[in-house]
Amino acid sequence: MKQYAVLSLVVAIILFIAPFIALISFQPGKEHISSDGTSEPFSVADNENVSNDDDDKNTISVFMTDSSEVTEMDMRDYIIGVVAAEVPASYATEAIKAQAIVAQTYAEYRKKHPDRTISGDISDDSSKHQGYMTKAEMKEKWGEAYESYLTKIEDAVDSVAGKVILYENEPVMAAYHAISSGKTESAKNIWGEDIPYLQTADSEWDTYSSRYTSEVRLTAAEVKNIMKTQKNADFDSPEEEWIGIKKKTDNGTVLEVMICGVDLTGIKARELFTLRSPVFETEYKDGEFIFTVSGYGHGVGMSQNGANCMAKEGKTAEEIIKHYYSGVTIDIL
Repeated sequence: MKQYAVLSLVVAIILFIAPFIALISFQPGKEHISSDGTSEPFSVADNENVSNDDDDKNTISVFMTDSSEVTEMDMRDYIIGVVAAEVPASYATEAIKAQAIVAQTYAEYRKKHPDRTISGDISDDSSKHQGYMTKAEMKEKWGEAYESYLTKIEDAVDSVAGKVILYENEPVMAAYHAISSGKTESAKNIWGEDIPYLQTADSEWDTYSSRYTSEVRLTAAEVKNIMKTQKNADFDSPEEEWIGIKKKTDNGTVLEVMICGVDLTGIKARELFTLRSPVFETEYKDGEFIFTVSGYGHGVGMSQNGANCMAKEGKTAEEIIKHYYSGVTIDIL
């Protein structure tokens, strides 16, 4: 009976102190992931022993546009997916290496300068940041060439692992595009900001590309429908007078164009009329507006087609990068 009383007392003591043991074992500095993949708020300062600097260098959080969710990725896997999405796997190896360095640099830049319009460090939207391709998408795109192309890209990425483009010891905003107009554009002409390393560079190889020139034809009704979205659009003048280019750069980029009484930048016109680049001429003929476009992309930074041509001529990845980005160095971050 006495033993039973002692046992009962021990059980009572355990039940009494158990909640306090649980409270002591809980660490507020740890991250807790909810079922929808988001993180509950917490501060690393709550626990000075928590340090994820090394993990942060080797990972990146990517906002996936299809699912509207953020995925934490290993940086190597991310760069492989970007390179696969951004350049043909058939490109020369040094061009693929150059793209890998550029992609890594842009990723590091975005980690330091996040886009506040999205969650995560960067998105997979190529019109805003960088494209990204999953291995399943690679298999679907490349078919029987999947293994060889993936190996080629992985080897190129691994050979330049960690290398980034630096200006004054900071990762640059490594802009790039598919095909220039024959010369790349300065950031000042396209975005209004003079960035020392994003200046004009010769890229004559682009003029020989089969995709150098493209054409968009729109009826007056189609132009009117598009321009209805713009404030103060005026359709009273004769149709042949609706579009007039007012100012261009030496490289042919349209800086100002009047369309239906509205002043637009070439970049805005490109967006509205789904043109491949802001380098274009216009003509009105037989009831149609004809946009003849040169190049593909905004034209700033590295031309991917130009990089491939340079690689075929024997240039290295670093030589390609230093051709397109002024006054930069390349080093391990």
